[in-house]
Amino acid sequence: MSTYTEQDELENLKAWWKNYGNAAILGVALGVALLVGNRYWTEYKEQKLHSASSLYETMLDNLKHNQKPAALEAGKTLVADYSSTPYAGMAAMALAKLGFDAGDIAAVRTQLRWAMENGRDPATVHAARLRLARVLADASETEAALSLLDIKDRSGFAAGYEELRGDLLVRLDRFDDAREAYRAALRDLPTGSPFSQVLSMKLDDLGTEAKP
Repeated sequence: MSTYTEQDELENLKAWWKNYGNAAILGVALGVALLVGNRYWTEYKEQKLHSASSLYETMLDNLKHNQKPAALEAGKTLVADYSSTPYAGMAAMALAKLGFDAGDIAAVRTQLRWAMENGRDPATVHAARLRLARVLADASETEAALSLLDIKDRSGFAAGYEELRGDLLVRLDRFDDAREAYRAALRDLPTGSPFSQVLSMKLDDLGTEAKP
């Protein structure tokens, strides 16, 4: 029986290193690079988020003190340079409000659509979609407004969608469909919500349901 010696182990190690050494070094180098890159990317995103937060606070402060040009500039920077953060969507909503105050409905539409399509926060996206639908309805583009409401994921905003859908259907004289929308909105409201009274009044205003 042969004896396994340290010399044999050394020879086996040399052979392994000859065949796989370069790959092992490359694997370690890649692992280190990934770790360093991931850490850098995490720190970069955190810094980006912090900068966006600070700029958004500046924008709000400008709005508070009626410094609209400065607020407009801050908002545009957020949308252009910080689109990957939730603050960009909120800035677009604020820019839409500035456009409304200035009577620039085209700007209102542009900013609301941007927030709806690019916002990172679901609440911002839903709010932008609902407001844009109302803007379209006010421009007598009721069918286009209705199409905006035709989405599956309305979590947390279902009552708002159904109420607005009811309002739009009333404009189209589709009263029975409007009733169904208002009833759906009532079902989606939490128990005791004060908005239930508003919806009930809208239902009452529609009068008696037409019989087949």
